[in-house]
Amino acid sequence: MAYWEYATLTRLSSGLDTKWYVNRIYQHSDNALPEEVTDKAYRALNDKFDALHATKVFPILPAVLNLMGAAGWELIDDMQTGITGGEGLVFKRTIARPRPAAKRAAKQSSAKRARR
Repeated sequence: MAYWEYATLTRLSSGLDTKWYVNRIYQHSDNALPEEVTDKAYRALNDKFDALHATKVFPILPAVLNLMGAAGWELIDDMQTGITGGEGLVFKRTIARPRPAAKRAAKQSSAKRARR
């Protein structure tokens, strides 16, 4: 069975010098500021994107797409994020087995179906 992993590359502004980030995730509550909880693998890519941005050679999108492709990601779609000027590019890649969180969700879903 083939398993797929998906990622969304989003931009922070619509300017030539925009910053791009992949699967950036924040956790927040009513009484605390948002805290970034992005997976380590995606943080490593985002750090590379930040290094590209720091060179001040724009646009960096071609280099970002090359890094994504080199990591096995295939661009499959673009989307509007709902944020003004926000754009997202959707990627997928084949993985050997589901990531641990995906396995748990699949087991929970199977268990719920079995109880019905």
